[in-house]
Amino acid sequence: MTETPVVGPDIIEIQPCTEEGLVTLEAKLGGKSDTAEFFDAALLCRYINATPAFGKQRCSAEMGYGVAERKGRAVHAFKTGKIIVRRAEGREMALEHLHVVSRSLWPALKVRGGAALVECLASEGGCPAFPKPPADGGELETGRTFAEALGDARAQPRWSLIEEGLGQLRAIAEAYPQSGVTKATKEQFRKAEGPILGFIVETEDVKMASLGIPFLSASLLLDRAMQECEKLAPDAKASCWAQVVKAFEAAVGESTGKVDAVFSHPEAGGSGIGADQGPARSLLRLVSARVP
Repeated sequence: MTETPVVGPDIIEIQPCTEEGLVTLEAKLGGKSDTAEFFDAALLCRYINATPAFGKQRCSAEMGYGVAERKGRAVHAFKTGKIIVRRAEGREMALEHLHVVSRSLWPALKVRGGAALVECLASEGGCPAFPKPPADGGELETGRTFAEALGDARAQPRWSLIEEGLGQLRAIAEAYPQSGVTKATKEQFRKAEGPILGFIVETEDVKMASLGIPFLSASLLLDRAMQECEKLAPDAKASCWAQVVKAFEAAVGESTGKVDAVFSHPEAGGSGIGADQGPARSLLRLVSARVP
């Protein structure tokens, strides 16, 4: 017999497995549609692979599907917003797994059907809303900028996880001029984003947990800016990267007073170096991104 569905913004069904005491949970976070893209498929894979809350991850952006394990239980995630938790030890564990995967994939959630949250925060037009984790439903009020919220973020008990991630991102940035983009680069970003996702998953207060997402935006934009600089001749690449690093530090560093200086530099807009400096300028826009 199917248990009483959880009442909320999403459709959740919990059914007993053939093994006594075990249940399977199916949640349709995006509603009843099996075709609409609720999560950005590439970012779904990026974050399901990076989150430290899971292991044995496998994901295909082409298929829009990923699977991972937590406490020996398989959790399946689809770009349509469907989540399946198999063989959970009762209803409570099934819902716990749903909560954790919801927090892990929160940055990949498409905001009102548009760009993913992690992308639209630094977009030119700004994010139209700041959704709650997808299993929660609804939206958070955004009354301040990311720069204004940094003090609250640093006061959180798990702030050390953000510091760990930023330390790894700075190490990537420092090594890039000599190493370039290699086969190891993707794995390096995955390891850097893991602690930041850990902060988002483990911080109980959803408003405080949300402050981890702009740091993932900064990581994504650093990655994309690196791809743009890689297209340039060596001298231009060095100049390009210097501006990217300044923009990154302006976004996540202690002081936001650096922003005007970076914007005023003639190369901040890409003039004279032939690169698309969109990611670098987006990094600077993170400073004024509206957050809860």
